Amino acid sequence: MPPEDLELLLASEDRIVAIQLVTGEMFFAEIVMVVDQPPTPDVFLLKVDREPDGAFVATSTTGESILLADVARVAALPSV
Repeated sequence: MPPEDLELLLASEDRIVAIQLVTGEMFFAEIVMVVDQPPTPDVFLLKVDREPDGAFVATSTTGESILLADVARVAALPSV
């Protein structure tokens, strides 16, 4: 991912962002924690869906870990 996207991700704990993986999958997520250190730099997150009223709702009560190498892009949401 571009350095500015990593910087955004590191500053986005407890915020909702849009994420695109290198596989092309895209989703919204609430960032729980980013670990940018060896041996496995990764991000812990909760995937969320946007409701018709604009609210975000977690799709699961368990989070997931994604390697930073698998993240292609991160984008802030203007209204969040």
